[in-house]
Amino acid sequence: MTKNTIVEKVVDETVDTLIDNIDELLVDYMYEYGNYTQSNTRFALDKEVYEKLVVKELYNRLTSGKVK
Repeated sequence: MTKNTIVEKVVDETVDTLIDNIDELLVDYMYEYGNYTQSNTRFALDKEVYEKLVVKELYNRLTSGKVK
């Protein structure tokens, strides 16, 4: 494997893991704080909104220098 291939693989796997963890935590927090009793249409629609808000907040923190 070339150095570039290794770097790409490490970055790709790390991003995939972060996305999986964010999704899992988002669902956990939605059930904990959102008064959902089961996954339903409202849950799915709210999850889409929350996912966008989480990505936006992550982007803002990364670009503002708050994350080191």
